[in-house]
Amino acid sequence: MPRWMFFGPLIALVAAVAVIGLSMGRKSALRSDETAVITRVAMRYVSEAGPEASETDCTARLATAEALWLVVSCTPEGRTGRIYYIDRFGAVAYVSEAG
Repeated sequence: MPRWMFFGPLIALVAAVAVIGLSMGRKSALRSDETAVITRVAMRYVSEAGPEASETDCTARLATAEALWLVVSCTPEGRTGRIYYIDRFGAVAYVSEAG
């Protein structure tokens, strides 16, 4: 049996693991910092909620769920607001109403 037949599958496996690892590392490295994500979500809230909304209505905390990174709560006094759940890559995973 030729040597390349023995080492071929091993080399393919190592290459596949390297590609997956580099892909995941790139996504992690591209993640925005907390301030930029919170600001972006607050601006989205203002555009969705209307002229009475303000970026100062929003606060953030670290998420307790494994798949999430931040929870941004935008709740003005006396009105219904929104809660934005942010995943590890800085994208809004889902939105719920805050009462």
